[in-house]
Amino acid sequence: MSGSQKKSGSVFSGILKFSGLSAIAGILGVALLTPVAIVGGFLASTGITVFENLPDYIKPVNASQASTLYATKDGLPVPVAKFYHENRISVDYNEMSPNIRNAVVATEDPRFFQHNGIDLVSLVRAAATSAARGGNGPGGSTITMQYVKNSLVEAANLSGDEKAIAAATEVSIDRKLREMRLAVALEQSASKQEILAGYLNLSFFGNQINGIEAASNYYFGVKSKDLSIPQAALLAGMLKSPNDYKPDEEENLQRALGRRNYVIDNMEAEGYITGQQASDAKKTPIEVHLTHTPSGCEANQTTAFFCDYVVWTIRNGSEFGANPEDREMLLRRGGLEIYSTLDLTAQTAAHNATMTWAPATDPSQIGSASVSVQVGTGRILAMAENRVFDQTQSDKLGHTSVNYATDKNFGGSSGFQTGSTYKVFTLAAWLNAGFRLNDHVDGRVKEWNAATDFSARCGSIGGTWKPNNITKEPEDLTVVQATALSVNTAFASMASQLDLCDIRDVASSFGVHRADGDELVYYPSSILGINEIAPLAMAAAMAGISNKGVYCSPVAIDKITIRSTGADLKVPATTCTPAVTPEVAAGMTYAMQRVISGGTGGASSTGDNTPLAGKTGTTDSGVHTWMTGFSTAVGTATWVGNVSGNKSLSAYKLNKKAANTVRHDIWRTTMQAINKLYPGTGFTPPPADMLGSTVMRVPNVTGQSPEAAVEVIKTNDLNAQIIVTQVRSTQPAGTVAYTRPAAGAATPRGAQVKIYVSKGGAAASVVVPNVSGMTVSNAKATLLAAGYAAVSEPQTSQVQFFQKSATVPKGNVIGTDPAAGTAAPTAGAILLVISTGP
Repeated sequence: MSGSQKKSGSVFSGILKFSGLSAIAGILGVALLTPVAIVGGFLASTGITVFENLPDYIKPVNASQASTLYATKDGLPVPVAKFYHENRISVDYNEMSPNIRNAVVATEDPRFFQHNGIDLVSLVRAAATSAARGGNGPGGSTITMQYVKNSLVEAANLSGDEKAIAAATEVSIDRKLREMRLAVALEQSASKQEILAGYLNLSFFGNQINGIEAASNYYFGVKSKDLSIPQAALLAGMLKSPNDYKPDEEENLQRALGRRNYVIDNMEAEGYITGQQASDAKKTPIEVHLTHTPSGCEANQTTAFFCDYVVWTIRNGSEFGANPEDREMLLRRGGLEIYSTLDLTAQTAAHNATMTWAPATDPSQIGSASVSVQVGTGRILAMAENRVFDQTQSDKLGHTSVNYATDKNFGGSSGFQTGSTYKVFTLAAWLNAGFRLNDHVDGRVKEWNAATDFSARCGSIGGTWKPNNITKEPEDLTVVQATALSVNTAFASMASQLDLCDIRDVASSFGVHRADGDELVYYPSSILGINEIAPLAMAAAMAGISNKGVYCSPVAIDKITIRSTGADLKVPATTCTPAVTPEVAAGMTYAMQRVISGGTGGASSTGDNTPLAGKTGTTDSGVHTWMTGFSTAVGTATWVGNVSGNKSLSAYKLNKKAANTVRHDIWRTTMQAINKLYPGTGFTPPPADMLGSTVMRVPNVTGQSPEAAVEVIKTNDLNAQIIVTQVRSTQPAGTVAYTRPAAGAATPRGAQVKIYVSKGGAAASVVVPNVSGMTVSNAKATLLAAGYAAVSEPQTSQVQFFQKSATVPKGNVIGTDPAAGTAAPTAGAILLVISTGP
């Protein structure tokens, strides 16, 4: 007998017609199991309204249409993926083998075609059996009730609401009553065939396999309409406990065989198969043909992770429904024409570069992700990852369903520490505060006291911090040099002159946020990139800097059309807001250009004359590496690092190169392709005033103690360094003999002033030695050794100190002022006279 036909009727069939008595059916059933008081409450709250407002996500959706995702190539839409709800291929009732329909009905709900959602006979039997077994008997749930329960659980899981999940899964009479009410209502709005198909399309079959079509394909390599009796019986048996009976694990086979034969016996008992068919089926050994046929986003690996991001965009977007259930229903029904922002040529270049330089199958399993965002629009042009997108939770090398490029709530990871790429936000705060690009900063290693050396208006900070540099760097350098060379200690010095919360806030204004949803941390070490951030956020921030400081939130969808009606759905639109002024953005860009033209990002230069700016990043021990940057048209962020663990990339090779360098290869190769598609132009230079430095005068600290001199120099916005080796001087031993630059000299803000300590013993004046013909450096050394406090070269404006000479080479010293052979005070300065040649 086919499951598509109802068996002979029963007395209950007439009672449960829609006449207002459907609610009574629920009450009668529950009355067998619950106290009178609970039933009374149920009666008071139930009536004809039980059929009203049935949630859409409970209504069966069978044979849903595929949604098509389009990218753009050469300005035209190109289909890149067709996907179903959760990569679940829903099929219609008639596309399911009678064998699977009959097996499920015979085992799960033999009276399915007789009852109207609640089976009183089964409830009585379940109650009696449970009482006899001390509450451990079989349940009385019908297929309709199970379908309702599965729908409620899925909707709760999709909502992410812990209370909703608990309510949908708790073992309670209240939950059972709700399921019964909804089951009765569902039977009035959907046919038996629709409900059975909906149940089988929603059911879980282990290994992240959802729906009978996917299960048939995976376990047996056939469509569900072609399932044999033993195959159908095995899958029907799995519904009770999928992970205990799934046949792809050897330890399950004996249990699975017993469960399968139990289902076959049920099919015979219910008249669906003959005794001979049952006997033959039970003699058939379990034979599986595991087949994972990629579908949905998995079918096109070049665009797979972006495709998954689009699905999550719909799941999370309020534009697509007021709640998660409504959005999921939109995906389940399908039939969407989704026109995305993806540029297929750019995407292919990014995908190939990522897979070439960080192969998915490399034993190190170092991860990589790269994202490109169009400047001024926020449109995501490319999103690549060095993994095979696989939603089966396969343990195959290089397979995952986690999108490393995105936030956790968009199917992504929890983000990765960004290292020195985060320094661009300290640079922005520096310029916001009115400081200049060629101000000097102190690059010396020191231990900082967070509470006294830094300020944070948004909270308290404490502890000590001693940052270091990867390589030995200059101790006195400009802000531009500090950016180009990525000097940690220099940026610590910059941050100590700012407010840490201002640095955090300027990062936030560029859309930077933690991928796990937590707040950005702001303690001192945060300026070196310890927040875990997704590559997408960093790419959008880079595009914002390029966009004259205006950040545009990233978007993945241009348009969605409902295929059946031609109507367009509202899609998330980019929001553009100023993060910094155009002048500050130009200053940031100026410094970041030097990263690529002569700094740590030189290996990322595309060599195509496209103006580029960027910032590199390497975390402690080289666990994560980044290259971020932009042209005037596109911003790109590339991450290469540990997905888990703390391996130093310097210890590994990817594609025969040091793993800590391939970020440059991926970024460079991707941007070379993008520069052809979206040509960049020249950057706007910063204001001349921002390019300079604030000029300070060196205070006169001669004769003071070195410690007091340091404080005086610091109050004048300069840095001080005490020279260990003492010098002969007329000043008392142990006091300051002189400084370099000398007292009164003009010098950039933040420049380092060297303090020379006197050891005494110098005459008040000495005869100036003859240094004619010497190089400048030798002349200075000779004069300083004679005991003079300072030796200076003339400024270009002092033309009288540049003289022609037929015998002294150009650039060497002709003489001095005071002249050689005359007595001059040692506390004074000697000025050199320079030859301009014959």
